[in-house]
Amino acid sequence: MSAPPPTSSDPQPTSSTSTSILLPAPSGPLEGTTPQRSVVVDTNASTAPPPRKARLTGPEIVQLPPDPSFESDADTDAESEASIGEDGEPKARDMLKDLPDDTDDLELTHLQLVNTSLPPLHLPRFGSFLKRLCLRQNRLTSLEPDVFEALTEIEELDFYDNRINHLEGFEKLTKLKTLDFSYNLIRTLLPETEDDIPPLSHLSQLHTVYFIQNKISRIEGLDGLGNSLRSLELGGNRIREIKGLDKLVNLEELWLGKNKIRKLENISTLTSLKILSIQSNRIVKLENLSSLTSLEEIYISHNGLDSLLGLEGNVNLRVVDVGNNKIERIEGLQNAKGLEEFWANNNLIANVGSLQHLEKHDKLETVYLEGNPCETNDRSGYRRKVILNLPQLKQVDATYVRAA
Repeated sequence: MSAPPPTSSDPQPTSSTSTSILLPAPSGPLEGTTPQRSVVVDTNASTAPPPRKARLTGPEIVQLPPDPSFESDADTDAESEASIGEDGEPKARDMLKDLPDDTDDLELTHLQLVNTSLPPLHLPRFGSFLKRLCLRQNRLTSLEPDVFEALTEIEELDFYDNRINHLEGFEKLTKLKTLDFSYNLIRTLLPETEDDIPPLSHLSQLHTVYFIQNKISRIEGLDGLGNSLRSLELGGNRIREIKGLDKLVNLEELWLGKNKIRKLENISTLTSLKILSIQSNRIVKLENLSSLTSLEEIYISHNGLDSLLGLEGNVNLRVVDVGNNKIERIEGLQNAKGLEEFWANNNLIANVGSLQHLEKHDKLETVYLEGNPCETNDRSGYRRKVILNLPQLKQVDATYVRAA
């Protein structure tokens, strides 16, 4: 059964066959918590030495009601107070001191790390080997060059869900391929001073970058990534206009959902684009898409479209999602012979007969039309009529079609 179309491109962890060996961990950053260090050994490896990976994750803290029978221990209280600094934050400590210098994957998630927590971790000592560093769900506000610039072999940096408000500190990490600043407080992709080069322009191998749910209002500072960038995620920001993408000629995925964009424009040079997601914006017309001849998937639900005209030149389309618009008839897809999924739920389509527009699309397997007048006004006959018009279907809305 086809799953609902994506609304964002939140990065997902890759899976592999591995064995986790649980080792004792140093004391946690907060009173009453003890993160565990897991060294993951790849069991698929035969002769090559196994990768060295370490993961420290803060557990969820559950606040329980006070126990009237509990009597505080003076020694415990004194120990707790000693672990807190004058600023009320946990005192910094080297939680990584037992890890070898050739560790190539570090995951430090949900540990309440602040900027002052990083120097005591001595991250630069991993610089010649570390490929991936994950600092998700901490409390970092900026990236100090003294901490990160020594990580010269790093390929993936993940700062998802912190409090970072500007880009700096990673300009010399020229081997970076994946960068995630989702759920932070970034307002601009430009440097703080006009004379400086945009921080991302130094990253000539950057392949994928995520800026989901920040406060970015303009697409800029990306010109230096024209040869390398394949996927750009800017969903959930404050962007009103598509521009600043002209040089990204190798871009394959563009995610702009949940912004304030009113028009499809300035995308004619994106001839390698395969996925365009621009859901939940303010677009009223499909236009300027004819040059995107490689386009395979378009997600443009929750906008103000009243017509499907404008997709005639996109002959390689496989997935079209135009749900929750104001479309009255199915048209404009006659050249998309490879169409596999068509999502048009919650529109104004009154006549199932317009599905004949897709009758020669032999690869079409999934159609969603629920929430249209053709379904709400004829609930008993709607499904049968859809199948009669498109006998090649395997799924209508959320239900499989029974084999004849």
